Amino acid sequence: IAPDKTYVFVANHTSQFDIILRASATPQPARFLAKMETKYIPFFGIMVRMLGIVVDRKSKESREQSYLHMAAALNKGESLFLYPEGTRNRTEVPLKEFKDGAFKVAIMAQVPVAVQTSVGANALNPVQGFQLYPGTVDIYWSNPIETKGMTLDDLPALKERARQEMLAHLS
Repeated sequence: IAPDKTYVFVANHTSQFDIILRASATPQPARFLAKMETKYIPFFGIMVRMLGIVVDRKSKESREQSYLHMAAALNKGESLFLYPEGTRNRTEVPLKEFKDGAFKVAIMAQVPVAVQTSVGANALNPVQGFQLYPGTVDIYWSNPIETKGMTLDDLPALKERARQEMLAHLS
């Protein structure tokens, strides 16, 4: 990952602490998409308001506005950090289905997609509560996927390639 290049970072989402874990393992600052409720969490909410793009997932207008904010950030040379599953994975399967947004914005801005996979975060912070246990989280980076020349017709293949990169590290 080149520290001076703009990316759309995508990652699996298994822990309440993923944003903090991922930020510490990412070689450059990145704006992230956060659900509206997170801006009210003590301390964390300050970080969300400063660095995040907040979206009310129940509002179509808010979702459209967040997309415009993401596109503007990429156009200014700011990287984005997104969870293509759309929410924390609370299932037994390694990954939920991916949504299109991260890949659509990467193609539209013609910036590479950098795939980051974490293994072990869900054991340190189980989905049943707010517990935090000691342990190790392994973070894996795949080679960035270039989107130059791609169109929205390439979106399904790009999304599947990123998914397969993550699954390879999770298996």
